[in-house]
Amino acid sequence: MICPNCKKPNSPFNKFCADCGNSLPDPAGVPSPDDPTLYFPSRPTPPPPPQQNYQQQPPPPPPQQQYQPQQPPPPQQQYQPQQPPPPPQQQYQPQQPPPPQYANQPAQGHIPVPPVDTPKKKSKVLRWMMVIIFVPLVLFGGALLAMNFLVIKQANRSYTLGDRHKGEEKKVVELDPQGGRLLVNVADGDKTQLWQITPDSGVEDSYRFVNRETGDAESLEVIDDKVDFNVGINDSAEDDGQLWAISNIEGDNYQITNNWLGDSKALTHYKETYRFLRMRDSGNKEGQLWKKIPAKGGGFYIVNKRYGDGFALDAVYSGEFLDKLKMGKAGKYGNQIWLMKPDGNNFFTLTTKQHDTEKKNRSLDVDPAKKEFVKMAQTGNYSGQKWKMIPVSGEYFRLTSEFLGDGKSLEAVTFFKYYVEMRKASNEDKGQYWVIDRTN
Repeated sequence: MICPNCKKPNSPFNKFCADCGNSLPDPAGVPSPDDPTLYFPSRPTPPPPPQQNYQQQPPPPPPQQQYQPQQPPPPQQQYQPQQPPPPPQQQYQPQQPPPPQYANQPAQGHIPVPPVDTPKKKSKVLRWMMVIIFVPLVLFGGALLAMNFLVIKQANRSYTLGDRHKGEEKKVVELDPQGGRLLVNVADGDKTQLWQITPDSGVEDSYRFVNRETGDAESLEVIDDKVDFNVGINDSAEDDGQLWAISNIEGDNYQITNNWLGDSKALTHYKETYRFLRMRDSGNKEGQLWKKIPAKGGGFYIVNKRYGDGFALDAVYSGEFLDKLKMGKAGKYGNQIWLMKPDGNNFFTLTTKQHDTEKKNRSLDVDPAKKEFVKMAQTGNYSGQKWKMIPVSGEYFRLTSEFLGDGKSLEAVTFFKYYVEMRKASNEDKGQYWVIDRTN
């Protein structure tokens, strides 16, 4: 707008000339600078008018402004409240990237909701999240709506913790309510496999795991037993051992760490392979085909066709599986060297060189209570300890007992046992890759 008095250009919002103070006509159709819909997305920025220079680099105040307290408000004072529109960068604010506090919002993607793809993040930023929840809803739209883990009350949500071992994708973590320990089992929707994962109200970026079978009274905890790797269920309390952090590794895989142990250890699931012995229906299965290999100093190694000569029949001599029978890696071990003592009618008893040397007086026996199982038991005149070799082909034979007859043979069978515990954190350990699936 041109001042009719001094002919100087003015902002269309000025009521008084910025140069001479003359009253300016009120142009029709000019919007108010307070109009929230005002912005100019496509206009080039005009050269800053004098009053803009005055705002950005204020010169020494003009003489009349120095006497403002003593004089009636000059035109400049009436003009002063009517500021020109904000600079373009303020007018374009809805099109600019969100302020810094919103720019960090995607980092919350370590929350286990697959639709949100975010990098691993260990810093804690959730304390103020609920305060600004509705602003990110506008900024991120449907992506944030998928994060219902935080928006919707978690008391109504259940999750499974999935296995990522090759061929075991349908396995999930299960609670043994009686023993308070964790197992890995095939997913079947049982309540012992369902977990409530609730953000802790007192500690930011932390979550409590509660099993649906036992309820809120107990929480998942790292057991304080001086070794700091056992995980189980304990009474819910304000305990760092019951608070967990969930961080994205890649895709829909998450790593779970504990507040008490920090980032050095992560919840890990792994399986061990066991080659135990069972009595099964007789057949030509490789697990039922045995042969003898003479051992130096007397006795025999008894090996199985399924596992080859590198594994030998092993009577467990100590530890968790004491007196059980397994296929162990062949070596110069006394509990793998077998003495076959004749017992008449083509039967013989089986004991190991170690058991014989130490006078343990124990022999291979069929468990009379669980006829499928075999064990080392006190030697005696028992039909379950009388074994017979039935030739099959070449040097291979089957082993049957007088107790069960020729219809059942000794077979090497592979079993897997799963463990869930805290181990050294590593993105390379697939046992630390968890898929957290919502079930309702």
